[in-house]
Amino acid sequence: MHSKINVFPVNSELRELAEQRLLAKQEIRLDEKTQDKRLIHELQVHQIELEIQNEELRSTHTDLEISQARYFELYDLAPVGYITMNEQSLILEANLTASKWFGKTPNELINRPLTQFIAFDDQDIYYRASKLLTENGRLEAVDIRLAKSDSTDFWVRLEANQAKNIDNSKIFRLVMSDINKRMANIENMQQAAAIFECVREGVIITDANTRILIVNQAFCRLTGYFNYEVIGKTPGTFKSGHQDSSFYAAMWAEINKTGYWQGEIWNRRKNGEFYPALLSISAIRNIRDQITHYVGVFSDNTQINDAFARLDYLAHHDPLTGLANRLLLFSRLEHCISISHRESKSAALLILDLDRFKDVNDSFGHLIGDELLKQVGKKLSNRLRDIDTITRLGGDEFALLLEDLTHPQDAAIVATDIIAALSEPWLLSSGIEIHIGASVGISLFPDNGKTSEELLKQADAALYRAKAEGRGNFKYYSENLTHASLRRVNLESMLRRAISKHELVVNYQPQIEIATGNIIGAEALLRWNCHEEGIIPPGQFIPIAEETGLIKEIGTWVLTETCLQGQRWIKAGLPLLKLAVNLSAHQFRHHDIAATVTQVLKETGFPAEYLELEITESALMERETEVVLILNRLRALGVRLAIDDFGTGYSSLAYLKHFPIDILKIDKSFVNDIPQLEDDMEIAAAIIGMGHILRLKVLAEGVETVEQFNFLKEKGCDYFQGYYKSKAVSAEEFAALFY
Repeated sequence: MHSKINVFPVNSELRELAEQRLLAKQEIRLDEKTQDKRLIHELQVHQIELEIQNEELRSTHTDLEISQARYFELYDLAPVGYITMNEQSLILEANLTASKWFGKTPNELINRPLTQFIAFDDQDIYYRASKLLTENGRLEAVDIRLAKSDSTDFWVRLEANQAKNIDNSKIFRLVMSDINKRMANIENMQQAAAIFECVREGVIITDANTRILIVNQAFCRLTGYFNYEVIGKTPGTFKSGHQDSSFYAAMWAEINKTGYWQGEIWNRRKNGEFYPALLSISAIRNIRDQITHYVGVFSDNTQINDAFARLDYLAHHDPLTGLANRLLLFSRLEHCISISHRESKSAALLILDLDRFKDVNDSFGHLIGDELLKQVGKKLSNRLRDIDTITRLGGDEFALLLEDLTHPQDAAIVATDIIAALSEPWLLSSGIEIHIGASVGISLFPDNGKTSEELLKQADAALYRAKAEGRGNFKYYSENLTHASLRRVNLESMLRRAISKHELVVNYQPQIEIATGNIIGAEALLRWNCHEEGIIPPGQFIPIAEETGLIKEIGTWVLTETCLQGQRWIKAGLPLLKLAVNLSAHQFRHHDIAATVTQVLKETGFPAEYLELEITESALMERETEVVLILNRLRALGVRLAIDDFGTGYSSLAYLKHFPIDILKIDKSFVNDIPQLEDDMEIAAAIIGMGHILRLKVLAEGVETVEQFNFLKEKGCDYFQGYYKSKAVSAEEFAALFY
């Protein structure tokens, strides 16, 4: 080896190079070991990474399985229905919700056409929808009904789009939403709207401030308003004014308390017509118990009221004559008794029976008899006052209720008039002329009875007596009243003839000036010299004249006759005399007395300043303000005015001083007992003093003795009249007093 080395000698450079190479090889060997270790490490790391990845893959696979299970669970249990179908509308897949709506299991749906589950009436809708889906690849919402296996329809909203199957064929994915409740609500709302518009009652809905929000067609028909005319207004627009504010206050108090009110109210239509409405109002509250709306429902009550009125009319009236029947008579009789008792008034019940009516029925038949009864009822109605009641009790019997009688004898006047009217010939439609009569029985309240039953019983008894005494007359339940009424009726009849027969005359009682003893005038006093009965006192016929209205004619005649007589005395050369004429309260109240006096003065030419008109104190006190105007008109004519019977009424001195009066006449009742009664002397003296204070002349009536004359003269009385000088005498006898 040694020689071998020697054979290949090397220098130092080569040795260095060799060493470097050796070192390099050593380094390479070291690096390879390092690299091996690194490679082993990397392999270990990679193996760990692979194990981690495998674990992650296993975890992901598990998650995917869980997700897939959740997906299918959600798919099946989703609240919407999912269906996949092919181009032939065959179902390829369906979730549980869809199968439930179809009434089948998912497997039972596979390869069945969807059209099989569409309601028959909606097949056309589905056909058009599927056509759009095929053409556009998408279908917007379509509302359609499914036909369930239980024969009921189920509303769904259908949406769809087109997709590709794994074999690249077209498939369609459908989503169905349950709209059954919403469609039911819509249907209910439509039905409610239809009902709202179709009901015959008017319906009005307002907000909480009673501003109108909506009305139905019946409202428009009943009120005459169009809906746009009332929207935004309040129901106060339709008020009629029949109900006052207290009515509406009570109504709203009830609504606020209970949430409801019902009653009848009067409203006004657009044309101004008033009508009764049966109205109910309900308050609508929200979940917070706040009122949000009011609903009013009303109907026109006119026909109902008319029907009730008709039923009430039939219940209270005789169907043949239309007069009140017995039921209504008793009702009005009870009311009349109550009023008359409270106000101390009189009333009369008359029962009338037709004489010989049975002969009419027997001879001509019941149809003719019915026609006669109708005519009798009509004639009776035309002869009574509005406040009186005429009743057909049945058959040919009638009853008359006369209220607020001035005198009991007034009933006899009515009875006499009715008997005379019904005794006239009756000409019926068949041309038959019939003569009948009537008998009347009268009972009075409160004299003959204080109850309806008593009055009816007494009137019936009086009718029986009238028929028993010859028919064609009347009888009171009391015989005394029958005689008194007959007397009054006869007096009225005779009084109506008295003027034309010249039975009325005027006598004159002188009026004397106390200071001189001279006759300064006369009071005109009416007398009735009846050809049948002789002299009839004024106290008997003057009240009848006032009640019957004859007083106007008689009073005008007295005034005219007195003025004419005054003119005769003037022409005969008698001194100018003051002539006093009495005016009755009836003349003063009910007639234009100033116009009458003006006409009489013009016709007779008698000087107005010598005419004195006497008015009773009670007549002046009835309407004091109006009296002043009447007296001023009379005074403007130039006539003199006197208060007659002064002291017998309730004089108001405050008004007395405003009356344009010239003279006070002391009533005879205060003179009769002078000088026996101190009170009468004081009253007479007081009247004289008061008259003079008021600058009036004073005249005493009824002076009959020298003691009375002397007392009046002592107290300064101005004038007197009475038997002490002369009674009332004829015009000729009065003129003789001056010779």
